[in-house]
Amino acid sequence: MTTQFADVDTGLVKQGTELPVRCEIIAVARAPQAAVAAAVVGVAKKLQKAGGEIAAQPGVLVPNIESALDEASDITVSHGMLIAPYLWGGPSPQVEEEDRLTLGLQLIMLTHAEYAYAVEEGVAAMQQAVAESNIDILDWTRADS
Repeated sequence: MTTQFADVDTGLVKQGTELPVRCEIIAVARAPQAAVAAAVVGVAKKLQKAGGEIAAQPGVLVPNIESALDEASDITVSHGMLIAPYLWGGPSPQVEEEDRLTLGLQLIMLTHAEYAYAVEEGVAAMQQAVAESNIDILDWTRADS
């Protein structure tokens, strides 16, 4: 699924050039496909509506994603954390076109407590805590602790 978010100009440019940098948002989860799609679309809409005030780049937190997730009683995540994709075990794919560079941007969904920790300590600290505490970020029904 794609949201065509790569067509949205978020104001980012490739360092040292004027080449626009765009991204496509991806997510992986052990959750219903409709929920994953709703989260990706919700983040894309929020970033587009922000008009560049929330950067579409790794290390950015996206609070309160309004989507169909709100209607799913068992889903405990509602905030997003954008990171460089780790799905390929190496450098992230990049598509350089004549008029833009498009990168993948991975959405990690967070519970309220995880989001608060990421705001307080930073995204890098949150990623470290995920690894050290074996937090299953693919489980969107995990406890909010």
